[in-house]
Amino acid sequence: MEQLLFWEGVDVQGENLSNVIITKLPFLVPTDPVVSAISKKIEEDGGNSFMDFQLPEAIIKFKQGVGRLIRKKTDSGNIFILDNRILKKRYGSLFINALPSQKNIKILEKDDIIEEIE
Repeated sequence: MEQLLFWEGVDVQGENLSNVIITKLPFLVPTDPVVSAISKKIEEDGGNSFMDFQLPEAIIKFKQGVGRLIRKKTDSGNIFILDNRILKKRYGSLFINALPSQKNIKILEKDDIIEEIE
């Protein structure tokens, strides 16, 4: 069964969900007043707002998104991450390590994604 799913706020369980597509890594909007204030406070206290706040928050949201597909040990499916920062940035490995399993990770070109789904 084909389904379109927004990966936040929707609960589809079992065989009805076989693919989750994450178009962008879920970083908070830095210009949001609350995010900006928290980031400023971290920087003022000598911290790094990206490493100490933005990145951990994004990884939590990422894990929650992946969790839409993998709820039980018997669940399976595909998680497509279209944001190339997961491969090109040093912090990308932290997102990959947050996945429940690293044994079946494939890096595909966009033309190969359709074949993988079918």
